[in-house]
Amino acid sequence: MKKELVFEELTLDQKLGMLLCANIVAEKDPENLLKMIRERKIGAVYFGRAKREEHAALVNAAADYPILTVSSGEQGGPRYPFPAIRALGATGYDEELAYTWGKVMAYELRLTGMNTLNTLVVDLSNVNVRHIGDDAEGVARCAVAATRGMHDMGVLSITKHYPGPGDATIDSHMQEGHNDRSLDELLSYDLLPYLRLLEEGLLDGIMPGHRVTTAIDPDRPSSISKKVMDILRDRGFEGVSMTDALNMMGIVLKYGKEMPTPLSIAAGNDFALPWDVPCDVGFRLLKDGYEKGIFTEEQLNAAVRRVLAAQHKANLLSEIEPMLTERDLENYHRIPRECISGHYAEGIPHAIPREGHHLFVVLSEHTSGTGTTDKNEVPFLNEWFKPQEAVERILELFPNSECILLPEFPAAGFNMRFFDKQIAYDSVVYLINHRSQAYIGRDCLSERILSVMRALQTTNRISAILHFGNPHMIDEVPRCDRVLLGYTSHTCVDHALHILRGDYEAVGMVPYTDFEAKV
Repeated sequence: MKKELVFEELTLDQKLGMLLCANIVAEKDPENLLKMIRERKIGAVYFGRAKREEHAALVNAAADYPILTVSSGEQGGPRYPFPAIRALGATGYDEELAYTWGKVMAYELRLTGMNTLNTLVVDLSNVNVRHIGDDAEGVARCAVAATRGMHDMGVLSITKHYPGPGDATIDSHMQEGHNDRSLDELLSYDLLPYLRLLEEGLLDGIMPGHRVTTAIDPDRPSSISKKVMDILRDRGFEGVSMTDALNMMGIVLKYGKEMPTPLSIAAGNDFALPWDVPCDVGFRLLKDGYEKGIFTEEQLNAAVRRVLAAQHKANLLSEIEPMLTERDLENYHRIPRECISGHYAEGIPHAIPREGHHLFVVLSEHTSGTGTTDKNEVPFLNEWFKPQEAVERILELFPNSECILLPEFPAAGFNMRFFDKQIAYDSVVYLINHRSQAYIGRDCLSERILSVMRALQTTNRISAILHFGNPHMIDEVPRCDRVLLGYTSHTCVDHALHILRGDYEAVGMVPYTDFEAKV
């Protein structure tokens, strides 16, 4: 354990520094950050996907106090990658699997030298793979179980994006969004996961989003609204609040790039996350805001005390030895298999003939094609799909079939060659995948791809559609006798192909109240 800081011994600059979550990726020279850490003038450090272990080692060596080391890694890490969190809802909000998800996520984090996960998204929504689902009770159960798993592995959890997304088709990275639900609806729906975690003593921290919650504060985004923060504080929340990245257009277009940092502390946050500026610039924004009276000494001291309490908790949890059981590993492997749901027309067999002569159409050219370039890098939402690996697996499981790689915007020459080619096959199977146009929102196929699929289905040529990612992405595709839905993981792809071959059945569900499978 590291020696903890004592509030009464901190200078004013050290107190102000405790309110800063520095993003190590924004540092041109990491030594600048390490110097401030040695001076005990940084409360937390946020890590990107690249060089996490290397950066964490530098920070931990410089810090003689239990600084919070924070990472998102919403799809796990290089040792134990996960499908996007939507997979937890697709398993039927299974609490044991949610516990395993939290525990394995935390295990991966501990091995990289960090102590705080900012990965538990409890936004209630049906439009994005970053959300568990739109069932408040189911999401709350998963949140409690996942947080217990994190704690049992010695990791703090920051839950996001408080108080909830409302219209989750608008991405705060790009513009201001709104949650227009009434206060009663917020308390009984959006806030249910937070309140449940609070009741269980598991709400270590929250990350407010930049949406305007109109029923509480129609003027300011939640991240800089004291009214919104007080909803949870008044109900006993004493954990830390860390803003979402303060460079998003949802807040910058109104308040510029400097004002949100001090305004976030005035609203009751404990950490400002400027995101795209070096730590000395973030520190200056906080100090200038304090000297101008944007936030008071009382607010400063209250925030620092909460930061020190979180560091204390992280210090205690650091004594837990990270270790996975055989049961943990079993459950880890269950998630990408049991999240896959199958949707079939009446009387249609679930599998296609494995010895049949099928043409598999693999959507590929709109992705990087290779995933991350560094084996030690954490996979991201757009980087999990590996077309060549999918092709190899298809040809192994369906040896008499063939694959064709489909560009996102096929031109006339490609289409003519494709239509001529597909005549020689028993059927066509589409394997399509998610690549988000933004961090949230519904995703879609290009109209060019859809026009070809519609043409094929005039004669019912498509025998199966396998989709991985946001199920709403297939809203516009023509109906098909077999649809398999999985999530953002190459392991899901492998399981779905086995299900299509008849090796076992799909047991997952679609965690949307308004989803209709295209069968």
